Amino acid sequence: MSLIAGRILSLLPAILFLNTAYGWITNPSEAAKDLGMPLLDDIGRSTQIGDFSAFFIGVGLFSLLGALTNKVTYIYCAIIILLSAAIMRIVAWQIHEAEFASFFIGVEIASVVILFISTLLIRSGISEKNEISVDQE
Repeated sequence: MSLIAGRILSLLPAILFLNTAYGWITNPSEAAKDLGMPLLDDIGRSTQIGDFSAFFIGVGLFSLLGALTNKVTYIYCAIIILLSAAIMRIVAWQIHEAEFASFFIGVEIASVVILFISTLLIRSGISEKNEISVDQE
């Protein structure tokens, strides 16, 4: 049962971040607005759409792959990306006088917690499954 719960938990951030990536691909001006910024012009637009799409696709796919394959290594990759983003937002606030992005940091940290719990549940579920199969032999 914990394996299924872990997989479902991992799917929640996957859906959120892949949906956001879809927004960057289909309506980048609205996606930029949702993150509190204008859509840039010229090479800035290319960088903005490319980098943000890659971020959200990466986190979403790593979360999804972890859920589909039961390999928590994929989920750890999503966790590292999200923690890096949260930390860099704090650095931007502390060092570069950016506005403190409490909402976005909260979403990133909440997603990290959900994903970390999913890794614990998946690992526990795999252990339970292995114990059951050993007992049956």
